Amino acid sequence: MGTTHDEGAENGDKEDWGRLRVTRACCGAGVCRNFAPELLGEVAPAHWAPLDGDVQRRGPAVLEGTYDEGSFTGVLRQPQSLVDLAAARSAVGSCPVNALRLTRPAAGVRPGALGAPFSTWPRRLEDDVWVLGHPSRDNVSATAYFIERPGGGVLIDLPEPSDAIFRFLEQRGGVRWIFLTHRDHVAHHVEFAARFPGSRRVLGAADVTPRGSGPQTDTSDVELKLDGLGPMTLDGAPLAAAELAAAELAVLPQPGHTAGSMCLLYRGRFLFTGDHLAYSRRLGQIAAFRLQCWDDWDRQITSVRRLAALAEAGHLRFVWVLPGHGEWKRLDGDGSAAAAAAELQRAIAWMERQAPGHVPMARFIPWVKGRLNPDSRAARAVCAIGGGGPGSDAWVLPRSVRPYLPDHRPEKDRAALIRISLIASALLGCAAGVTWLATRVRRASAARS
Repeated sequence: MGTTHDEGAENGDKEDWGRLRVTRACCGAGVCRNFAPELLGEVAPAHWAPLDGDVQRRGPAVLEGTYDEGSFTGVLRQPQSLVDLAAARSAVGSCPVNALRLTRPAAGVRPGALGAPFSTWPRRLEDDVWVLGHPSRDNVSATAYFIERPGGGVLIDLPEPSDAIFRFLEQRGGVRWIFLTHRDHVAHHVEFAARFPGSRRVLGAADVTPRGSGPQTDTSDVELKLDGLGPMTLDGAPLAAAELAAAELAVLPQPGHTAGSMCLLYRGRFLFTGDHLAYSRRLGQIAAFRLQCWDDWDRQITSVRRLAALAEAGHLRFVWVLPGHGEWKRLDGDGSAAAAAAELQRAIAWMERQAPGHVPMARFIPWVKGRLNPDSRAARAVCAIGGGGPGSDAWVLPRSVRPYLPDHRPEKDRAALIRISLIASALLGCAAGVTWLATRVRRASAARS
């Protein structure tokens, strides 16, 4: 648990509009912080400790006692108004693992008076770009966006299908393109394609999941499976670098998070990044998810270098960074290619300081499941091997990414390794004993016959 703190003193004698708290189930999706940015912030991971003074100056720090130790998100301040309460409810509804809790307010708000958590969404972000809200847990609550355009718009990743969402999209011209940034956000693509039969789905070829590949969503029938590393149009036609600045829509392949990750650039202002890049208020810059890098970190850095090279040549500019997971941000600066290049170079410098490699899903999923079901037999065994308490589940993940956990304890890694070695030795010893005994029994049986 985080350090106890008299949260009531934080708000003094103000009305109680509900109190937020983040449990240890929090796994770092970061979507909730977009829906309540004044209330929720990022918890510093363990590897920031040597830079803590610098990091503290760059962004807001969360309140101690508002989150369980090990959570990636904490509370900046508690709700203080009806507007805050509505934002808090949307944030709670956006969490894919129910890690964010909100107590009932004592400020005289009638239950049900605010409607559903996403009743005020979708919302216009800027110009003809909308944030849809209504996240789907099947897509790990990834943020979905819509570009409203004559003749049919562009849907970037997918929200929870509903009559309300379908009606919103139909009222704004329908959907011409369904742009899937990568394989993690493809749930419901069949439903949306069926509702908008004239639409065309776009996905990186390396992220296409063929039919019969277990529990993963089958994407073998998407209309456009894009391949290559250079800029291209939505239908896969190559775009010369010099054409990028004037392009209405441009696909920028960016492998690394997954092998087929892609970004979408709209009018040189909006960069839709999927899970490739996001903004960190604590760092004060664009960054990437090292803990959730499924493909290869060095390849992801190389991809960002290609973006920076395009910006430095004057071909790429953007103002908005709009991720699926993590925080979106309207960047400071004049929106020029030079400003974009500077932002990307800061991101590259940060990425180059991080550990190489990737995180296998076969290790990440058990770690998440242990957080979601801490009382399960498997989770208790994991924590027992790790010594119990904060950081005792870190050993399940690769060594290179353990420092990215807020509660990482290096000494527990060493103790877990010793325990695993002892358990393995004991099991090998038992196996050897059983084998020896079985051999003796067979020989005795053969001698009697």
